[in-house]
Amino acid sequence: MSADQEPLEFLAKNPWRPKEVTEDPDEEDEEDSDEAKNGFSLEEVLRLGGTKQDYLMLATLDENEEVVDGGKKGTIDDLQQGELEAFIQNLNLAKYSKSLIEEDEPEKKENTSKKEAKLPKVENKKQKAAEGKKKNKSVPEQHPESSTVFKAKRDKQPDAFEFLERQALLLKPGGKWYDMEYSGEFSLEPQPWDVVSKYKALAEKLYEQEVGLFKNKTSNQKGGSSTWMKAIVSSGTLADRMAAMILLIQDDAVHTLQFVETLLSLVRKKGSKQQCLMALDTFKELLITDLLPDSRKLRLFSQRPLHKLEELSSGNKDSRDRRLILWYYEHQLKHLVAEFVQVLETLSHDSLVTTKTRALVAAHELLCDKPEEEKALLVQVINKLGDPQNRIATKASHLLEVLLRKHPNMKGVVCGELERLLFRSNISPKAQYYAICFLNQMVLSHEESELANKLITLYFCFFRTCIKKKDIESKMLSAILTGVNRAYPYSQIGDDRVREQVDTLFKVLHVVNFNTSVQALMLLFQVMNSQQTISDRYYTALYKVFKCDYWM
Repeated sequence: MSADQEPLEFLAKNPWRPKEVTEDPDEEDEEDSDEAKNGFSLEEVLRLGGTKQDYLMLATLDENEEVVDGGKKGTIDDLQQGELEAFIQNLNLAKYSKSLIEEDEPEKKENTSKKEAKLPKVENKKQKAAEGKKKNKSVPEQHPESSTVFKAKRDKQPDAFEFLERQALLLKPGGKWYDMEYSGEFSLEPQPWDVVSKYKALAEKLYEQEVGLFKNKTSNQKGGSSTWMKAIVSSGTLADRMAAMILLIQDDAVHTLQFVETLLSLVRKKGSKQQCLMALDTFKELLITDLLPDSRKLRLFSQRPLHKLEELSSGNKDSRDRRLILWYYEHQLKHLVAEFVQVLETLSHDSLVTTKTRALVAAHELLCDKPEEEKALLVQVINKLGDPQNRIATKASHLLEVLLRKHPNMKGVVCGELERLLFRSNISPKAQYYAICFLNQMVLSHEESELANKLITLYFCFFRTCIKKKDIESKMLSAILTGVNRAYPYSQIGDDRVREQVDTLFKVLHVVNFNTSVQALMLLFQVMNSQQTISDRYYTALYKVFKCDYWM
């Protein structure tokens, strides 16, 4: 027998059991007795040309016991954490398993069961040990306590309206606030009131914390400009304070809403008219240049897509909170602008002409430049047509003409508001006259036939009223006829409606002044010429008017 066959014959005659390696010196006697019983020890393996690793590998093999997942049945649960991994790494099975897979891959495809039966049991146990290692890595150990905690966390739903304090600013200073990413989002659908109230309460807390963080950040900054700004805002002159507040608002409008409120309080404050007018001009310029968007009105908090907020933010709390802060700021700003318009209304009834004029001009500039509160501002300007002082009424008429030159599409809106003014119960004849004079100077086009029809109907209504009151010698009748003459070429009104007034016009010709007679003759000529029925009655009336009023 050769030397190479001696170890195999020795192993066949001397079966052994696996030996647990411990470091406890008290158990060395027991280990020696076990090795004596098995007839197998480390010295014998070394004597046969093996190594300590071969001894450890062979010590784990047992042909008489059932193997489960790469180890002895009943002993896996007794292993400590990491012990099995360390043992498998010491076996260095990777190179053996790789070579076996490459050599036996064709045969495994044909008959896997036969190949597994022919493999040595040692190799089967190596493969099972490797599979057990992969399984232990992929499937985490489940503990009853950890599963209970996970289930409790899963059952506990997060509160969408929970307020969480932050340590950093969510909105970066700089730029126009209405150019930010989330400022344009809105919803036309009605929002549930409970959802709106909860989100609004959360947004208020977030905004207050955001402003607090901004104040702390600016207060900790060291520099000449920041220190000077703080000193000027608190203890400077009125002009310097307003200038400093404007600069701070322009740098960061979202975090400086308190300065907007301060300026508004100065406008509202009773006392010095100079202070009030200075704050009025400052606030108006600030709204036009920095706070109000050009292409849209400010939106309320309830006009935001709150029902889709979580979807829009994709579950990101930072994105959600940024939206809430920005929407809440715009909501508060809209209320401040509405309060400013109310203050302008109060100032427009002041006893001083200067104050009324400045309030009227401020309302007109806001109306021309920004769409915010345009209805309230338009009503204010139109109402000044009935001001007791002629210079204010004339100023209002001129400002309305400037408005229509800048915004021709507002002709219909302005005419509608003037119509409500004309038919108001407590309106004065003077206010009606100024309104009619403004309307008869309005520039029309052939594309505005509906507006021309509306104006002619309005003029004839007041024409009949003047005839009933026998107020035929007033300036109102001349202004009405002037308006009909200017609107008739652009209208598509039925001739029957004009023909109803023809007899009345012929009667009026002989009792009114010369200017009113000329306006009536012009209107009659337009009506008859459009129908190509200029009668002798018209030429007779024309001859009498010019004979009596010109040649005589």
